[in-house]
Amino acid sequence: MSGAKAMLAEARQDLGLSGRPNRVTRWYAKRNGSEFLEAPWCDQSITYWAHESGNAEAVLPAGDRAYTVWHAQDGQRLGRWHAGTAANVRAHAVPGSVIFFDWGGTNETGAIDHVGLVEVNLQDGRVQTIEANTGDAVKRRIRGPEVIAGFWTPDYNKEDNVTGDTIYKATWETDAMPVPYGSETNKEWKPRSVLVDHGVQLRKILTAIEAQGATIKALADALAQQDQAVDVDALIGRIREEIERVTVRLDVTDTPQP
Repeated sequence: MSGAKAMLAEARQDLGLSGRPNRVTRWYAKRNGSEFLEAPWCDQSITYWAHESGNAEAVLPAGDRAYTVWHAQDGQRLGRWHAGTAANVRAHAVPGSVIFFDWGGTNETGAIDHVGLVEVNLQDGRVQTIEANTGDAVKRRIRGPEVIAGFWTPDYNKEDNVTGDTIYKATWETDAMPVPYGSETNKEWKPRSVLVDHGVQLRKILTAIEAQGATIKALADALAQQDQAVDVDALIGRIREEIERVTVRLDVTDTPQP
């Protein structure tokens, strides 16, 4: 899922995140260099939320951004930029708009200090935002035109916003697969977890089979020592034939799982 709602959902998950380095700066630094671990992270977070929500192409038309001025200029080049006047905020700021601030009170992109994400347009020239690196944390803020330099709204409706990362997360990292062996509090697993768990169980089965084979061989050798007439190879073969005739049935229910 992509779009403004998904973008905001990702941002809300980080409310309360604080300090540096944190998961956002570590993620950004892994992609763009260790110097970003302790760097201002307001726009790093916009970048992170965009990727995690499948909106990277819409929000980051020129790639990852940590420098707010360049990110504002991206919106200008797309023709989506609105200066931060009260009238523009009332008319054009919507949930998911990327909004930029100048603590000096200008509408100049070159003077931008900070960035956030519009969550609610309060219809009086102010907006409620979600911002990272505000007090070195992710918090909600109320901002007015006196500090809003401008904003732009990504084209969240683009059909090609879905990325490989989004497909991977939707396929493998979503708790949506019912498992009959799940606990009461964890009845649905991520497909990736199911696959990993099955691999672990298969390795245990193979180990048990190998141990069983060694046990059969040891038993046959012991019998042969007591009775020289025992054909060890024939005895092992017969035991294995009997084992192969056993049908193992998994205990399953006929009731479809929800």
